[in-house]
Amino acid sequence: MPDDYASHQAAIEPERDAADRLSRLHGASELQAALLALILPPGSQRAVRAWEIETEGTPDAAVLRAHAASLSGAARLPWVELLLSRMALQPMAARKELLKSTRRIMAARGAARPLDRLHWLAMRRGLGEIPPLAARPEASIEVAEWLETDVLALAAYTAFLSRMIPDDAGDGRGARWYAGVMTAWQPFADAPDCQPPDTEHMVEALGKLQTLSWMQRPVVIRSWVTAAIKYSGGSRLGDLAADALRLTCALLDSPQPPELARHYIQLPADAAK
Repeated sequence: MPDDYASHQAAIEPERDAADRLSRLHGASELQAALLALILPPGSQRAVRAWEIETEGTPDAAVLRAHAASLSGAARLPWVELLLSRMALQPMAARKELLKSTRRIMAARGAARPLDRLHWLAMRRGLGEIPPLAARPEASIEVAEWLETDVLALAAYTAFLSRMIPDDAGDGRGARWYAGVMTAWQPFADAPDCQPPDTEHMVEALGKLQTLSWMQRPVVIRSWVTAAIKYSGGSRLGDLAADALRLTCALLDSPQPPELARHYIQLPADAAK
């Protein structure tokens, strides 16, 4: 038992130290260094080198990257969201510099990951670069109206997500997840085969989903999450799949289903100050 306790303490201590340090960040350069470190692709030396260049004028930048690396998958995105909300209070010049640095780091690998695209859109939204689109009015009837264009946009964006859901979907499970999600919308339109769109068409599809009514968006998100858990063998979501879904919830201005929210830690109340 003492050995188990010591191992547990050794595992959580770095994350506790990281949370203490990150909770005290408020300056623009430190916030930028931490945010960029939190979204670094794991294992990419090119991205790390680009991060070093972007943050070379920031004191203790290396310490911040070490703290970011010590966070669990359940903690990273909550900290990204909190620090991004602080960065949104910085002068416009600092916000624009963060976006420029983000693009350069994401380009360092030569090809952006699907998750990079979501980080980028969420960052632009969080910094006020992209205002939210107006949702369509709620229908007067109880059952929401699903247009064929809604279903086709849903199919395109779901195909994009299938590259990350289930986690690191590279064994055909992504296509099966896509088919499982789209089955519910067969009465409204025939969904095409799973064909992940390019960036332009992904953004176009997301924009269409952002005009769904407030009643429709949670229905879509719940279908994604429910199918993701099913095609993950009924177990908890992987970090990549959960991050893709949580970022999408933010982009759709819709709350997370409980099954998704439980994947993440709840930041201490004093961290938001």
